[in-house]
Amino acid sequence: MKKSLVFGVVLALLMISIVNAGIYFSQPAPYYNVGDVIENNIDISPVLEGFLKVDMVCDSGTINVFNGLPAEDGKVTIKFPLTYSYIKENSGKCHFYGEYFGLAGESREFEISTALNVNLDIGNFVAKPGEEIVVSGNAKRLNGIGINGDVEIKIPLLSLASSTDETNVNETGNETEANNTESEVETNVDNGAYYGKVVNGTFSVSIKLEGNTPAGDYRVDVKAYEQDSLGKKTSEGLAMTNLQVSQVLSKVDMAINTQSIDPGKVLEIKPMLLDQTEKSISDEAAVIIKNADSERVFEKIVLSDETIKYNVPTNLTAGYYTIDVSSGELNSTKTVYVNEKAIASFELKNGTLIVTSIGNIPYKKDIQIDMSGKPFVKKVDLGLSGSQEFRLSGDGNYDVKISDGETEITGGVALTGHAVNVQAVKSGLVALNTPIVWIFFIIVLGAGILFFFRNILKKKSFAYPWDKIKERFSKKPTVGKISEMERPKTFFSGKAEQSLVLKGDKNRATVLCIKFKKPLSKTAKKEFENLIQPVYKNKGAVYEREDAMLAIFSPLITKSFKNEAIAAKVAESVKANLQEYNSKSADKIEFGIGIHSGDIVNKIEDGKLKFTALGGLIPGVNKIAESSNGEILITKEAYERAGNEVKAIKQGNAYEIRRIVDSEKNQQFIDGFLKRAAVDSNKKGAASIF
Repeated sequence: MKKSLVFGVVLALLMISIVNAGIYFSQPAPYYNVGDVIENNIDISPVLEGFLKVDMVCDSGTINVFNGLPAEDGKVTIKFPLTYSYIKENSGKCHFYGEYFGLAGESREFEISTALNVNLDIGNFVAKPGEEIVVSGNAKRLNGIGINGDVEIKIPLLSLASSTDETNVNETGNETEANNTESEVETNVDNGAYYGKVVNGTFSVSIKLEGNTPAGDYRVDVKAYEQDSLGKKTSEGLAMTNLQVSQVLSKVDMAINTQSIDPGKVLEIKPMLLDQTEKSISDEAAVIIKNADSERVFEKIVLSDETIKYNVPTNLTAGYYTIDVSSGELNSTKTVYVNEKAIASFELKNGTLIVTSIGNIPYKKDIQIDMSGKPFVKKVDLGLSGSQEFRLSGDGNYDVKISDGETEITGGVALTGHAVNVQAVKSGLVALNTPIVWIFFIIVLGAGILFFFRNILKKKSFAYPWDKIKERFSKKPTVGKISEMERPKTFFSGKAEQSLVLKGDKNRATVLCIKFKKPLSKTAKKEFENLIQPVYKNKGAVYEREDAMLAIFSPLITKSFKNEAIAAKVAESVKANLQEYNSKSADKIEFGIGIHSGDIVNKIEDGKLKFTALGGLIPGVNKIAESSNGEILITKEAYERAGNEVKAIKQGNAYEIRRIVDSEKNQQFIDGFLKRAAVDSNKKGAASIF
């Protein structure tokens, strides 16, 4: 009985010790990066005599991290760096596993990673060739601690385009969020890659694009990394963004089909607008042909790469002509020589052949007139635009062919009563070269002179006629103001029409464009005419299109060279009218407003302002109005010319107008203040006298 009791007590104590025995690990962090230091506290119960073995077990392998005696209180602290020299290539999902006197235990799972979180401050970049962009952001370990390392930036397709001279490449990366930025650090360039430093988790790298960078969309790869003392990368992360390089007009060129041309032939001209890589840009170009006196003989606005055909007039003066192709501030010039050419036109009319000189030099040639096989050769000597007639005679129907070796016509004539012949008809000037005609001419002239002096000769005084003649011919024209009834007036309807203006004034004009985001209903169209009354009141010319309204402010009508400020004030009034209309009407007008200035050739004809816009004036104002969502946008060129009357802030490639300064009210206030000051001064002076 006693032995059984003792055995039971011993068994109970053994069971209690087994229940309380174990190896306990502290909770590790969820994530560690290669290069971090990991630390864990271990409790052992009960403490016995023997060694504790702890392994780090990972997906890729197992490594022993502790093999020794625990402390007297059963506590053990393990701490070691997660470097490749210590943990080899082990990474991924891991945990600690311990063994002690038949006891076993393991920790919670944690992850050892080589990944970094990289975030960029800007999701997309838009730049022109030659401009500078700044790529900035932050790089952190998975535990949120910023790294001290390096950043490498590559634009793969930009390097490819530069090496193969290809353009318009497109690749899109992932857009990222922005966090922190820091001052820029020195950047090194090597083999198309850009490098910078990551300091306390942030980086900022400046990249300057080459002047001949091809236009297109590019992917930008941003890789941040850490490396050990041996130069081996311990962790890295990648972020991507987009870079859009704009197409910029860099050169204007042209192709012509010949260097010299005969009158009457066709001169073909193909204007070419080229970007930074000499690739074609689709835009408007002005083509002007001038003679040696800089007088325009032809002008037209066409799209680039469009071949235009100029029919050289047969009577165009021989010599060198200048062909000028321009767009904006850039232009290209070539010369073409118009040859001397004697050209004649032949016309058969009622049995008469009319030969007319239509070339640019006198026509001195022999022509052959063939009448049903019977040839007649006639000598023709004509000055510029001169003509000569030949009468055909015969009896019957004849097939007639006229040729001078270059020009030839054929036709049929019916002749009666005479033998077959060709007889030159004397012109009126030749008929004058006879004595009878000259005698008749002198008699008529003498009669006219006697009739003119008839009343004068009736006077008795001998001196009177000469005094009267002297008085008559010495009268000076009356100098004075022309009455309103006598002064010619030019009617202007307030409308504009875009057309080819060959003869007009070249002015710097401002264009206000109101772009409709959707088609207007009939009711909205009718009401819109009332909403743009400020345009008419400020002498703007309205050019209406289906999708927009353009108001042209030209010095020819406004009599002002500050049309940018005028257009801005009008835009502000029209915007207010549109907003008021939209607040009251269910039929909304969705609009955008843009202002641009440039050169036009214009004139007033038939009550309208007819104009030809030069350069990219109309496409430019359309583009900026399209990007507006109800605000007033103005181009840089127009904003700089508007002066201090317009206040705006930069918005992308344009400026948003925020305030219009009313200079007239300011001036009225100043004038009124000065007048009141002068009156007060006079009153004080009068009071001091008394």
